[in-house]
Amino acid sequence: MNWVVICEPFKLIYRPVPKCASTTLMNLLGELGGCGSSLRPRAALPTLRGGASPGPEGTYLVRCDDNGLVDLARRRTGYVWFSVVRDPYARVVSNYHNKLNRYAKRFDLGAYLCGYIGQALCGPAAWKDRHDRTRRMQGRISFDRFVRGLQRHGVGWDPHFTLQTEVLRVEAIHYHHIVKMERLTAALREMFAQAGLGAAGEAAVARLAWLNQSGAAKAPDLWTPATRSIVADIYRRDFEALGYPT
Repeated sequence: MNWVVICEPFKLIYRPVPKCASTTLMNLLGELGGCGSSLRPRAALPTLRGGASPGPEGTYLVRCDDNGLVDLARRRTGYVWFSVVRDPYARVVSNYHNKLNRYAKRFDLGAYLCGYIGQALCGPAAWKDRHDRTRRMQGRISFDRFVRGLQRHGVGWDPHFTLQTEVLRVEAIHYHHIVKMERLTAALREMFAQAGLGAAGEAAVARLAWLNQSGAAKAPDLWTPATRSIVADIYRRDFEALGYPT
C-alpha cells in the first residue's frame, strides 16, 4: 500500500520514502495546510483512499495501491510532485539503528525476543525506550551480520529497506523535484520558492525540525570495505539513478 501527502492550498504532492525525513516532511506539510504540528503527523492528518478527486481543504493523506498511485499522478495535473531521498549508505545505517526490530522479527526471532523480553524484565519504566531494545538486538546482530543478511534475504520485504527508486516508481511517475536529504533545508527553500509559496514556504522551512532521528546520528563508523561493497551492489540502482557515489 502506498501513501502520498497532498497539500491542497499550494498544490503539492509529496511521496514519502521511509527513512528519508518522511516524518519531518509530513509535519511540515501539515503545518502548511493549516493542520498544526504533531509528533505523529500520519495519525493527525485525514486519510482518503484512492484520491482521484480533490480531497478536503488543507493537507491530507491518500492511501492507494500501485495502480492507484500511477492513476493519481496521471490525474493530478497542475500539482508539484516531489520526494526526498538519501544516500543509500546512510539509509542502511539508519535502518540498523532504528528499524532493526523489523529485520530481527522476520529473520532472527531470537534477537528480537532478546530485545523485547530483556527490556520487559527491567520493568515498566524501561519499556518506552526503543533505543534500548535496539541495542539489545544489536548485541546479537552485528552490523556486518545485518548487511550480509540483507544480501542473503533481499530488501523487498519491507518499504524501509527496499530500493528508494522502487518506492518512488520512477519509471511511471514524473517528479518535479527529488530532494536530497543531505541538503534538505536549502533544497526545500528553493523548491517552495519555485512553487510560489512565498512567505509561507520561508516560514515553514525556518521552523523545520528533523524529527524521529535514529541513533545513527551519533554512532561510530560501522563500515568495512566488505560491507560497503555489499550495499553498493544491493542498492546499485539507487546509487546510479539518484546520483550518489559508491
